[in-house]
Amino acid sequence: MRLRFGVSAGLEPAVRRELELRGLKPFDESRGAVHLDADAELAARLTLGIRTSSRIVWELGDGIPPATEALLTELTAWPWESWLPREHSFAVRAVGRSDALRHSTYAARVVKDAIRDRFRARGLECPPVDPVSPRLLVDLRIGRDGAALGLDLGAGSLHQRGTGRRGRAPLREDVAAGLAHLAAVDSGTPLLDPFCGTGTFLAEAFAVAHGLPAGRHPARTALIRLPAFRELPLSELAAAERATPPEEHPPVRGSDADPAAVDAARQQLARLGLDESIRVRVCTLDQLQPPRGEAGLILTNPPWGLRLDEGVEESWHALGQFARQLPGWQLAALCGDPALSRQLGLKASRRHPVRIAGIDTRLLMYTMRAPR
Repeated sequence: MRLRFGVSAGLEPAVRRELELRGLKPFDESRGAVHLDADAELAARLTLGIRTSSRIVWELGDGIPPATEALLTELTAWPWESWLPREHSFAVRAVGRSDALRHSTYAARVVKDAIRDRFRARGLECPPVDPVSPRLLVDLRIGRDGAALGLDLGAGSLHQRGTGRRGRAPLREDVAAGLAHLAAVDSGTPLLDPFCGTGTFLAEAFAVAHGLPAGRHPARTALIRLPAFRELPLSELAAAERATPPEEHPPVRGSDADPAAVDAARQQLARLGLDESIRVRVCTLDQLQPPRGEAGLILTNPPWGLRLDEGVEESWHALGQFARQLPGWQLAALCGDPALSRQLGLKASRRHPVRIAGIDTRLLMYTMRAPR
């Protein structure tokens, strides 16, 4: 099987790092996608456990001419009756465009018609189409040089962790995990987030640092409905993609000035089973005492964009002042506004550009050095 891992642009290295930490070697990488060859069992385990990818698509074919007639001719020859059980509804998700296929809605209809024609030509009943709550999802990715088509193994976005994430413009879980990989978090480094909000960044960073899989249930994916995975022991594979957090680890702490956000963070961490591993409290940055002990990583998403409040410039300036008190530490701060990041008064050692929710952002990395 050829798998395509969908990801926010700029987080492709994060997906690659997560796969490599599993001992896997992707063979191709492009904007918003990472490719890997896998058998059905590995594909199932990754669907159940990966944190950094928003979608995993089993690509059935690529390089298809992105034009209506060519697409219809090609796809009506494919054995859809072997891939789509008639008892499960499906929908087509199309992204991208070409000169001939200018609208994703039209492109999706072309694919749907080709699938129906295939079943009809075989004298078979076609699975029902349900554009609202499909049980299976056919994925079409259109480029000017060709189209790729496959089956979405998650039957939708893989970012959800079942925590009921709330807050003002919170990071999506897969994005938070990807940023943690870009910051190269590890199990031996203390973590601190002084703008923790509802705790998503801290939770994902802790999970990434300690190699905790996402632990999805097979019933929340397409695996239990696709014939290619029927013979696999999905319950056993799912159990292998769950892990309990370690009892001993460097301190992981978060704080925020908003009591409601901290309360939501505590609830989310409890639902994830991380409330004993990660400590959060209500505290403004000027009240926060510099941690003692070994050097660590400040990994944070300070206010910017949709979270702009009065005094936000002062918050970024205070973050820079706080970080200077921690020689040997690293600071990784996400920002979508260069004018705000300049308030830190620090020179970034690395800049990772990431496209988040249509906004060009940077994960800025700084190393705190002892004053001369």
